[in-house]
Amino acid sequence: MSLQTTNMASSTLVTTSPLTTFSPRWSRQFTFCDRQFYYNRIPYNNWSERAVEVPLAFDFLARHQAERMLEVGNVLQHYENELSDALGMRNRCIVDKFEVGAGISNVDILAMDSKDTYQAILSISTIEHVGQQVSPDGHYGEDHNCCDSEGPLKAVAKIYDMLAPEGHALITTPFGILTDGGWYVQSSYEYLDLLITKYGIPREALSLHFMKSVAFEWKLRNPRQQWVEAEAKELAHTRYDGWRGGARAIAVIEMTKLTQPFSLQLDVPPTPLTYHRSWISKCMSCVASVFH
Repeated sequence: MSLQTTNMASSTLVTTSPLTTFSPRWSRQFTFCDRQFYYNRIPYNNWSERAVEVPLAFDFLARHQAERMLEVGNVLQHYENELSDALGMRNRCIVDKFEVGAGISNVDILAMDSKDTYQAILSISTIEHVGQQVSPDGHYGEDHNCCDSEGPLKAVAKIYDMLAPEGHALITTPFGILTDGGWYVQSSYEYLDLLITKYGIPREALSLHFMKSVAFEWKLRNPRQQWVEAEAKELAHTRYDGWRGGARAIAVIEMTKLTQPFSLQLDVPPTPLTYHRSWISKCMSCVASVFH
């Protein structure tokens, strides 16, 4: 997949390597799968991957608004407004194990009944936290120190299992070098391949795309950013940005439920893979666990 480049405005910016050559103007839009999307400019938690995830998610909602829909992880409520009501986008079930709020069911995705199926399922930067330790802010994560390194994969397999025949799912998650960050797992291509080879999701049911951050303004609140499409191989050594608390690259996982039988298997031992250890994130998670 070729990289897409757009214009940028003159401002203080930080760039990440490898770099594309940019003109001196920020673009309001990014390209994904030959379509143009506006960057998210709603300030809430918008210093990293939310810049591109939120537009992709709302596009998915708009395309599936008439269907029975589930959101795994309460993310989009923080970005909704009157436009969501006009488009009927609020009509969905939301499950989040830890966040308490109106319209949210506090259940574990892995404990849900697979017989309760949905035509569309959406999950934005949530699966990487399934089965992991307490987050640095203490708002979510397991209280114990025993983590399931493949919790994120099991969550994806569960989502596929809960799709109705010919149903669709959109999932985003940090991508790059396989990382155990304590409160998150950053996926690699080898890791995601286990969805097929170990958890049995049909290869034809999966579609993977990747995006990477190449520039952002050096400001704490709502920085303008530049994201482009990328190939998995060029992201093999991309690290999670522990200082900013966000991904430098993401995988966009799309699934379509096929009619062939699928048997969900969650009680399986972890595959021996090499995980990069983010000591910054691990220490923050351990401190949060103590105070939590």
